[in-house]
Amino acid sequence: MFLKGEKMLLKKIPLISAFLCCFVFNLFSCDENDKKHCIRTPKLAVVLIVDQFAYHYISKVKPFLKYGLKDFLDNGVVFENAYHPHGIPETTPGHHGLCVGTCAKDHGAVANDWVKTDGTIEQYVDDPECPMIGAGQTEDKIGKSNKKTRVDGLSDQFVLKSTNKSHNKVFALSLKSHPAIATACRMGKAVWLDSSAGQFVSSTAYFDKLPEWLIKFNEKHPIQNMYSNVWQTAYPKDSSAYDFLFCDNYEFTAYKESMIGRSIDDFCDNCIKRSSNTDKGECFVKNPQSSQLLLDLAKQCIKANFNKDGNERMLLWVSLSNLDLLTHFYGPDCMEPLDLIYHIDKQIGDFTKFLKKIVNSKDLLVVLTADHGVGPIPEIARKKGHKLACRIMAESLVKKMNDFIKQNFGLEKVVLDYEPTSFRLNREVMQGLGKTKQRDIMLHLTHFLKYQPGIKNAWICEDLRNSTFEPFELENFYKNQIYKNRSGDIICQPEPYCQITKYPTGTSHMTPYDYDTHVPLMIYQKGQFERKNITLKVWIPQLPVTLAKVLGVGKPSASTFEPLPGF
Repeated sequence: MFLKGEKMLLKKIPLISAFLCCFVFNLFSCDENDKKHCIRTPKLAVVLIVDQFAYHYISKVKPFLKYGLKDFLDNGVVFENAYHPHGIPETTPGHHGLCVGTCAKDHGAVANDWVKTDGTIEQYVDDPECPMIGAGQTEDKIGKSNKKTRVDGLSDQFVLKSTNKSHNKVFALSLKSHPAIATACRMGKAVWLDSSAGQFVSSTAYFDKLPEWLIKFNEKHPIQNMYSNVWQTAYPKDSSAYDFLFCDNYEFTAYKESMIGRSIDDFCDNCIKRSSNTDKGECFVKNPQSSQLLLDLAKQCIKANFNKDGNERMLLWVSLSNLDLLTHFYGPDCMEPLDLIYHIDKQIGDFTKFLKKIVNSKDLLVVLTADHGVGPIPEIARKKGHKLACRIMAESLVKKMNDFIKQNFGLEKVVLDYEPTSFRLNREVMQGLGKTKQRDIMLHLTHFLKYQPGIKNAWICEDLRNSTFEPFELENFYKNQIYKNRSGDIICQPEPYCQITKYPTGTSHMTPYDYDTHVPLMIYQKGQFERKNITLKVWIPQLPVTLAKVLGVGKPSASTFEPLPGF
């Protein structure tokens, strides 16, 4: 039998339940007048990666941006302090950070290539079990895949979220093979340009045969037809857009003349004196026409594979590689990379307009970032006032190291080779010695390197792996990039504005310093992520974790990073 109060309570339960239902509904539903409080999962997500687009470019070019880059800066969520946690920032580890959300110590892609224990060079992308398809057999005879990546990535998680009624699609497009293969992961479709053949290609890791839309695009856009087009500047040459110190200094560039105002045919025939299809293809991928071609391919890919009215969703990676390929030769201070950025600004503006015609802006997420930055040509840095800046020739340094060991231990050719800031030792020589002597030799080498001009620090690889640093310390960046049998035996850190290189001219991006690791990161989705500047320091491997959250898929399984602030 119920007491009187209990009877009253029972009568009120339906009213209480109704109230709670309304409360919960209002708490978790979207007010049409306030979409910003409501997560809207995008149907189309596009990640634009401008290869080698260092953050230090922004302050230089910002007053002259009018189109796509300006739209991102004005309307997107702009992370002003986004960094790659790499001691050796390069295309392959950079693109992995953007897609798998971890560092090379986990994913294994320590560099574009590395010196194996037997002294031979191994390319990250090479896989004989996955032959090239398309015209790409002229590039080389070795197949390509991401077999050497040890973890899954955002692209895999996105595809795995497919259902019987809707299949999520991932495409990764690039002017180079490494970016496309790194971001496609295992389950996406990678497509890249074979500049020698003049066509976009892939491998059997991604397709049984080239899809019809790609075949038709290749037929319609042979790059050889563009070799006669003259590179015109985005602004008048005497514009303040190019009024910077050393903008016309070609003393230390790899190409001693400007590509601007010339066609590819003219430049190859009369400047570099090399006119094969391979040479002209290599010049094409340094030209503004190549990024336009890639964005045109991206448009065709979307038209052929994205259905805005269906349940399917699409993730598209587009890596614009021409800034990287160009700046290695000219450095970041010349007119060529500056003008290319202005062209890319216009090209991205046109591309984002296309995207907004394809899909409702509220269903579109667009990201713009970079895989790494770039340092100045050391000789130019010295002229600017960085008096300790220098170029250290790798071959000469290896010889000095071998001479030093011969003098102290009587051993020949102990150091086999150098590959970005690490040295591989001769296993045949070292294995004939006891462990104590092996370590003694390596300690002598690290001590020797520390006293060389332009070198700040050096470690035995295993010692560095077993050391403890704070996450933001530069030494930790090197530790992040160690992977068994892929990292060298001796790892060294150059001083700021110093480069250990195999090339007597041009520049690179092989240090942990701000100019090499600080990159733009901008995200835009109308009504969701817009018009905010975030000054907190963030890490690029947070991006794929963030995108996984926004896209409603699982995060890459090896990632331990948190989503970006504000997401």
